[in-house]
Amino acid sequence: MVKTFFIPNKQSILGQQEILTAKSVLALVDGLESHSYDAVYLRQPLNRLEYIECAIVGKSQFLFKVCYLDSQKGYQVVIPDFITRADWEIVEELLRALSSKVGEAVEGLADFDLENYFQETVKSYLADKAARLYFCQGILSPVYFDKTDLEAFLGNDGLACFEALVKKVQGSDGYPASAKFYPDGEGKVHGIYHLAQGVKTVLPKGPVVPVPYVEQLAGKDLVWEIDLVKISGDGSRPEDYEAVARLDYQAFLEVLPKELCQDLDANQIEVGPVLGEDFENLVKGN
Repeated sequence: MVKTFFIPNKQSILGQQEILTAKSVLALVDGLESHSYDAVYLRQPLNRLEYIECAIVGKSQFLFKVCYLDSQKGYQVVIPDFITRADWEIVEELLRALSSKVGEAVEGLADFDLENYFQETVKSYLADKAARLYFCQGILSPVYFDKTDLEAFLGNDGLACFEALVKKVQGSDGYPASAKFYPDGEGKVHGIYHLAQGVKTVLPKGPVVPVPYVEQLAGKDLVWEIDLVKISGDGSRPEDYEAVARLDYQAFLEVLPKELCQDLDANQIEVGPVLGEDFENLVKGN
């Protein structure tokens, strides 16, 4: 349920006014940055880039997209399915500033209400009866939720409830683990997470294939495992890190002491830091 806003470029008897550069668009809101292109590319007119993903570090929880549509001769701003009120304030500020700069009204803004948009988005997710787990991609990490969460989001304080979940996940200081994939000689692909001694780590309750790998790994026989990594010295050199055990991922979760982890959302836990005897026991698988 992606929402788009459109601002036509100013037309006159002299023709279409100059298309703004990506850098000029970002400069309309203090602190707004591109998360999809390096600075050197931002000097180009916006229509030469597919789109820029924007956010304000320290304030944004989600990215939104800005692009120029040559076919429609105007600027388009796209917000994701889920955003927070702080995100919307940034988007609205950009829309109004861009509208003022271009000299044309924003199409789709006058009748937009964030609370209604949020509620309709939640209802559309709940309508998918087959799904049991959902996620939205935050600026720092994904946020997972289930049907129980969605039903809570429909309450009077639904948006506030969602925002609290997002801040809990993205406010974690745990290292976000991601699986590395390796084929073996038997036609299987091993998805391997890592947990380093003494490092607070965010791990999934159920392993997830990252979006960039979904097509590549479709139909593959996946084996999920975790490497436990011991750190020696000050940890500044690659040789300071040694994988001392590889465990079946589900078996690892079953022996992981509850006091060493806490739930972040429907599919992520914050583990550790795991030290001393606790780490040695995990290495032994008990």
